[in-house]
Amino acid sequence: MSRRTTIIFFLLLLLSIDAQSQQHIGQWKSFTDMKSVRSAVRVGSSIWTATSGGVFVFDTVSEQYKKFNHSNGLSTNDIRCIAVEPGNRIWIGGANGIINTYNLQTGEWSTIDANRPNGDSQIGVQGFFLKGDTMFVATVFGVMPFKIGKWEFGDTYASFGFLSAPVVKCVLTDESHIFIGTDRGLAVAPLTTPNLSAPNSWTIYTTFPGLSSNSITAMTVLRDTLVIATDQGIGYYYNGSFGVIGSLSGKPISDLSIDGGKLLILRNDTLGFIVESLSSLAEAPQVVDSDSTVQGSSLVSASSLWVSTASNGITRRTASEWKYYYPTGPNSNLFSSLAVDDDGVLWAASGSKTQAGFYRYNPSLPENAQWKNFPFSGADSYKISLGTKGSVWVSSWGDGVVEIVGDTIRRKLNYYSHPSLPGAGTGKNTTFVVNSGVSMDNDGKVWIINRDEVNGRSLLRLDGDTSATYFDNQYSTSDGWFHSMVIDRNGTKWLAGDLPWEPKKSASGFNGVYVFNENPTFFGIDTAGGWGHLSSDDGLKSDIVLSFVVDLEGAVWIGTSKGVTIVPDPQRPKEQNQCFALLTYAPPFVQTMAVDALNNKWIGTNDGVFVVNSDGTQLLQIYKVASTNGQLLADDVQSIAIDQKRGIAYFGTVQGLSSLAIEPVQANQSYSRLEVGPNPFILPSEQPLTIRNLVGGSTIKVMTVSGFIVTQFEAQGGGRAFWDGRDKNGAFVASGIYFIVAFAENGSQTVTGKVAVIRR
Repeated sequence: MSRRTTIIFFLLLLLSIDAQSQQHIGQWKSFTDMKSVRSAVRVGSSIWTATSGGVFVFDTVSEQYKKFNHSNGLSTNDIRCIAVEPGNRIWIGGANGIINTYNLQTGEWSTIDANRPNGDSQIGVQGFFLKGDTMFVATVFGVMPFKIGKWEFGDTYASFGFLSAPVVKCVLTDESHIFIGTDRGLAVAPLTTPNLSAPNSWTIYTTFPGLSSNSITAMTVLRDTLVIATDQGIGYYYNGSFGVIGSLSGKPISDLSIDGGKLLILRNDTLGFIVESLSSLAEAPQVVDSDSTVQGSSLVSASSLWVSTASNGITRRTASEWKYYYPTGPNSNLFSSLAVDDDGVLWAASGSKTQAGFYRYNPSLPENAQWKNFPFSGADSYKISLGTKGSVWVSSWGDGVVEIVGDTIRRKLNYYSHPSLPGAGTGKNTTFVVNSGVSMDNDGKVWIINRDEVNGRSLLRLDGDTSATYFDNQYSTSDGWFHSMVIDRNGTKWLAGDLPWEPKKSASGFNGVYVFNENPTFFGIDTAGGWGHLSSDDGLKSDIVLSFVVDLEGAVWIGTSKGVTIVPDPQRPKEQNQCFALLTYAPPFVQTMAVDALNNKWIGTNDGVFVVNSDGTQLLQIYKVASTNGQLLADDVQSIAIDQKRGIAYFGTVQGLSSLAIEPVQANQSYSRLEVGPNPFILPSEQPLTIRNLVGGSTIKVMTVSGFIVTQFEAQGGGRAFWDGRDKNGAFVASGIYFIVAFAENGSQTVTGKVAVIRR
């Protein structure tokens, strides 16, 4: 055994703290719904799928899944098409115009930019067709032949002679011709044509005899005949002449495939999909199978019949039923509201007009059990609120609110319950309850707001499981249209009525902020029956108010369509500050806000996330799709929640959920036992040593076993600190055992841990 190995072994024996696996600060993750499958290909025993939320691979033998998204290989999660280069690569086409290829032998990713160099706004890869060493790439604006051996594009084929630029849907070739399917018809040219990029090289067909549509959805070749699928039936083309399958006239066709010399046809009806086949274009199609529950999107070439679906993954017929396959995940890619409960479980609502219910994500469970989806029968869920004793409240658009305790629904409050929640107002079904949010006051009482076109019963306090007290808006005789509420430390309810997807029109008369306190202690504001009102005339940045948050010092932050207004003392609502850090930017449309363990504010807008310091005077960070290289899935951020114990910020966007590991975590009330990791700490390292379980305002000293102070610094993350392995002179320390000593701010508490450092 070498001397170096002996030292390392000796250091490991001295460790008293187990090594821990930690999520790295700055690491992003993406969470998406992968049930909407656009196309799929079979590779050996696996099926690779292109979905609206990335790519999943399903092993048909083990029935295990592998997922790829922007966090681990893809340039976008919005995938439109997929193809296989047998024995070599998987080709994946994104809606952003980028192609990702996956090497089946090495597992390495490559990226190909299939966008026009002039920055054309028409982007998106639509399909692939492999012929020899050339992968023909169908994009929205044309077809780009990619020479695999040279790893470069040839000339782009575009316009094709149509009167206006078509949207290319698909491409294929036979031995002598190339065929381009578009939303305006068919373009054909001999492969031997010297300059296929010239419009006059193409013959175009803008009508198909016997079909009422020229919008092509798919193409294939049955023997020597080109078969053309449209959204209104199937035609075929041979040697310049067209025919039509009359029995399918007017039927929307999704996909075509050749199986054992037969043509397979996938079409949808109002209920689900139908698969038909025929051996000759002169015969009538025969039904192979059908599913009345889901729409089909493509056929998967495999030994048995597989169909990719628009909303339920991939499916195949078993002996008695269709069986659906997709990895666990959220029920949709919409996240209108987020909250993290006391156990670090994330709860999310899908939003109005989605019918996707709500979902929870528990990172402490095994991967296949982390997501759980809850339906909300007959209504949409759109707001998540935290209750007392670990409860979670989910508000709906139409059927009241449910309380979740222990991962199950404990009760529902709606029009028919006791207490009863009021309907949405005049002109609507009086039983249609739009519950708008739940908040807890300092005494643990539950307060509920409801959207109501008049002021009656729009705010109520639960006094027991079956009783409540109702509070009408005494300040206004007509305003009860509330969608947001927060309760400050004085017990004042702050209410507003706007939603990111439904900002109110000024003509509605519902605007600004309403405040209510049963025992009003406001200064400088007129009140009526405990109610008061603030508008832009009183200093608000805008009368369109979308969000509130109460920070760690008790200040109320108000998010509006034109930025943020800060009320440092909620008892004096008209004494307001601006968020100066945002003044140099165009007034942001503030849709959501969250507070981290250091009292920094995370401000979600329709143009990214802004992070400002505790009083809003400094801009700490901006996160956008471009600046994060797409790790933030969309700039339209409608919800933010922070796991204060793990240090995870979640961002609900219109294209899925993004998460980011951040430095601040919730500080302990008192020291217990330090957690230090990674342990051993191998230098140099891309990630710092993380010191956990600190109280607020901790100071860290790193000391040798002989008591020499190597370095000293303040904790950077509230409840945790980070050490880069360097001494106070900036040099990496030597291998050895080091004590980590944490001091409380007032010096009354001290706790010690230790770490083994190994220099490479």
